[in-house]
Amino acid sequence: MTLAISLGASAAYAETNTVEDFVRAMVELKRAGATCETFVQGSPLTVMSGIDAYFLALKQPVPNSIDQRAKDSIGKLIKQHAAYICSTKLVKAQNNYIRAAATYMESKPAEWPDAPWIDFPQWCQDPACAEY
Repeated sequence: MTLAISLGASAAYAETNTVEDFVRAMVELKRAGATCETFVQGSPLTVMSGIDAYFLALKQPVPNSIDQRAKDSIGKLIKQHAAYICSTKLVKAQNNYIRAAATYMESKPAEWPDAPWIDFPQWCQDPACAEY
């Protein structure tokens, strides 16, 4: 009996962690997009509009934070370096989001919305963002 209760608690804990990890990955992705909006081609915030819809479906405030310190620092660089740093930052956040979304979809609570599908563009045309 104790084992069954422990296993049930572990499953609930794992489900909670999965949801928390997913939400955290979405918020970080959105923050990277907002911080880097002006430094890469395309519009990260437009691409990530599904995140807004996800939070609205749960009647939660939409995360809209910018890492102002990072944005100010990146803004002092030449355009090519700013784009490269932002592209790298966005790709890292995208990869974290994709992993968290896959895990979330495998074990999400039935009443929760599906993970937003985000069609990520290539932020720079070449790896060094030389077009800037």
